[in-house]
Amino acid sequence: MLAMDLRIKGMEAKKRSVGVARVRWWNLTKENMFKLSEKIKSEASWKVVDDANAMREGMAQCICRSTKEVLGISRGGGAGRKSGAWWWNEKVKEKVKEKHKAYTDLCNCTLEEEKEVKVAMDKAANKLAKEVVIIAKNNAFERLY
Repeated sequence: MLAMDLRIKGMEAKKRSVGVARVRWWNLTKENMFKLSEKIKSEASWKVVDDANAMREGMAQCICRSTKEVLGISRGGGAGRKSGAWWWNEKVKEKVKEKHKAYTDLCNCTLEEEKEVKVAMDKAANKLAKEVVIIAKNNAFERLY
């Protein structure tokens, strides 16, 4: 018997992309907003120049440099991190932990009478965690916009 190697064209393994440097816009709080505006006002050259493209390019470079210094940059691509978890606060973490505990209690339950109570506790914990997550997300996105 012959052993054959089969390769399908175009099905190469994907290479893991290296994180691209991005500005940490989620750090834009009220304090950082004031720092950023002051930094841009002090560093920018507000002179009117004949060439509008050169003036725009200078301002764009100043704004990019200032935002990177004040807010920081992120390399991204962190394996194992929850995507979109930047808006989590202590209350969300606490409620999610309670939700997980209620679920594990339900899974470890063996008696039928206890199981009904644990199901109700699990549903209540899920509902409460969802409400806290919605509130935290809304607050976080309100700060951004």
